[in-house]
Amino acid sequence: MRRLILLAMKIVFIASRVFPVKKTKIMLLKNFPVWGSLGAFGDFLERRGGWNVVRITPRSPLLLFHLATARAVFLNNNFTPLAALPFSKRTKVVQLWHADGALKQWGGDETPYPYDAVVCAGEHILPYWAEAFQLPAEHVLPLGSPRMDELAQPCDTVKLRAEFDARYPACKGKRLVLYAPTFRDDPAQNAALLSHFDFATFSEHFPDAVLLVRLHPKMHGEYRLPAAVIDMISEPDAAALLRICDCLITDYSSLCVEAAVMDVPVVLYQFDVADYMANERGFYVPFRTLAPGPIANTFDELLASLAAPDTAKEQRRAFAEFHAGVPDGKSCERILELL
Repeated sequence: MRRLILLAMKIVFIASRVFPVKKTKIMLLKNFPVWGSLGAFGDFLERRGGWNVVRITPRSPLLLFHLATARAVFLNNNFTPLAALPFSKRTKVVQLWHADGALKQWGGDETPYPYDAVVCAGEHILPYWAEAFQLPAEHVLPLGSPRMDELAQPCDTVKLRAEFDARYPACKGKRLVLYAPTFRDDPAQNAALLSHFDFATFSEHFPDAVLLVRLHPKMHGEYRLPAAVIDMISEPDAAALLRICDCLITDYSSLCVEAAVMDVPVVLYQFDVADYMANERGFYVPFRTLAPGPIANTFDELLASLAAPDTAKEQRRAFAEFHAGVPDGKSCERILELL
């Protein structure tokens, strides 16, 4: 059945190529729950003007028509059907990916994707991205991250916090601590994930704080949280939350890269690190070698790290520079020059 679907897509795509490639059409293919750098690049193009920016998902009935007639296709995740489509030489396919940095090992997909280029944030992580996408190093371009350029810009955090408090009145006057763990490949591990966080004890130790929980998009809606915890499922952009949060608790999520860029204190709660290393993905650069903040392997260690003064500012700076380069606000311009 899958082969028949791919064959049908290929036939429709070839038929759509009777229409000319539009010189000003740039297609953004969102195949991951959040827009990330893909959305930030689209916003840049629309502000700049002169481009027909088409934002689309794989479920769109016009997907194949836009793929066949766009001057450039940018996407934020792998999309298997691309490998079966005979693109015009005038159409460039560029992967922006949905996460920054080189934390968890990923990729290894043997599908021959027709990427003309893969864009990463900086020189330090280029070899890891080439390995993940199984591409020659010259196809991976360290042009910067549109998302990081966006997050590095100053913003009115007072206004953002006031708007947040209006949506969540229980947070007014409280410190905000965001707990955002990543998913595990094993469903059983995901099911047990929140059992390792003692929500009641956290509230007892930090009565001046409110705990915000935002699970990975692959886990949204699967768990019921205690009443004292505020579920951030309705807030689609976790990184935007970091602008008003006092601290991030995560484990192996690339969200800690964004937190480090914004100089938000990070505590890594890695209660299952041995199992994660043995049975999950492992890391390109171990956290013990380069971390954005203290690492806690037990809940007591987590509480102690949260209570201690923040002394990891230099750690965050080094971590951010390695994984995200030094944002200069010009990544989108450099990416546009590819065309």
